[in-house]
Amino acid sequence: MTFTLLIAEDDTAQARLLARLAGEAGFEVTGVADGAAALAELAANPPDALFTDLRLPGADGLAVLAAARAADPAMPAILATGYATAHNAVEAFHLGVTDVLFKPLELDAVRLTLKRLRDSLAQRRRIDQLSAQLDAQRAAHAAPPLLDSRAPAMKQCLNLATQVADKELPVLLEGETGAGKGVIAAHIHALSGRRDGPLLTLNCGALPATLLESELFGFEKGAFSGAGARKPGLLELAHGGTLFLDEINSASLDAQTRLLQFLQDKRLTRLGGTKAIEVDARLILAANRPLKGEVEAGRFRQDLYFRVNIFPIAVPALRQRREDIPALAEYLLARHGRALNPNVRGIAPEVSTRLEKYDWPGNVRELEGIIQRALVLAGGDVLMLADLPADLRPAPRAFTGVPWPTDATLAEVEDFWIRHVLERCGGNRAQAARQLGIDPSTLWRKLKEAEN
Repeated sequence: MTFTLLIAEDDTAQARLLARLAGEAGFEVTGVADGAAALAELAANPPDALFTDLRLPGADGLAVLAAARAADPAMPAILATGYATAHNAVEAFHLGVTDVLFKPLELDAVRLTLKRLRDSLAQRRRIDQLSAQLDAQRAAHAAPPLLDSRAPAMKQCLNLATQVADKELPVLLEGETGAGKGVIAAHIHALSGRRDGPLLTLNCGALPATLLESELFGFEKGAFSGAGARKPGLLELAHGGTLFLDEINSASLDAQTRLLQFLQDKRLTRLGGTKAIEVDARLILAANRPLKGEVEAGRFRQDLYFRVNIFPIAVPALRQRREDIPALAEYLLARHGRALNPNVRGIAPEVSTRLEKYDWPGNVRELEGIIQRALVLAGGDVLMLADLPADLRPAPRAFTGVPWPTDATLAEVEDFWIRHVLERCGGNRAQAARQLGIDPSTLWRKLKEAEN
């Protein structure tokens, strides 16, 4: 991904240094030496991001920030200054400045800020692309995009799914609840020769035994009390396509018997009927408990197990594919962001770190719920640690003693904690202010007072 950065800096040596560091960070740089030129460039060719000095000839950095906000309210901006006042800082943060760097600039601080800026822009673009893709799919009623993964366990799962997709065999998906077995079933269907046919789903664990059979095989008029008209079952409706039977381990033994007969003959008889109907539907089955153990316990027919276990695929739990969590979180943000909180455009790095470290007993389903919750709670344009449930946030630091002298003043204690939070936020003052629960301009003033 390529991103453009406008640097407004009147010090020639400083401008060259910033351009070199920005180039190393992966930006295409346009440099201007005064505020009027910066305003003209923003109007003619709005960049992806802005780096401006506060004091510029022609128009100051605040005017440049205001023009950037007018050109693109979401444009991230970095302000560099050695002369800012509290009033300047308040105005800069109100104009949407992402971070403030104090002069003389420290090279490591500039590098870290530029890297953080580029990472944020890359994440925002990925989420925007996903949102556009999802919108196009909804409009066209198209299938979801084919899956990809960085995790070895998931790569193996997807490779097996790809190999069996165009084979007319039943597939058995085994894995924990919420691991994404339904998504794998849709992936197999999308790669198969049946992709233009229907993909229907039935959760066997959600229905009582009698209702499950009627939903699966259909019924004739008068087959039972309340059967006022003929109704085709999902197997019939899936003709030419795929039927995904989730939690097959919950199906009654009677339903298992009828399903075994269908797998052998590709024919079924509706409840209350006498005529056999030929149906061309492929079955993908999923179990949230190992079927072999269910057979041994007498809860699953052994002959049906042999029929459906021809091509088993283990779907790994989310904790077994932590490498995929950041991309999954971005996808879920894109999927739900527009409806729940369209202002959110990204996920803070420390949030991604916490998501990767969590064990996810509820798997992808739990991750989706947490992203939805965070979207509702988010007050800024990125999801923050404060938007996560308490058990996902870092535990409070346990001090056996206080980490400052016993005779420290309140100001010294406050300064220690501010710098501690700032370090945890990677030096990002805007994020640190949000975590501390204060206005960014207040944080800027306190840091300035501490330096003086």
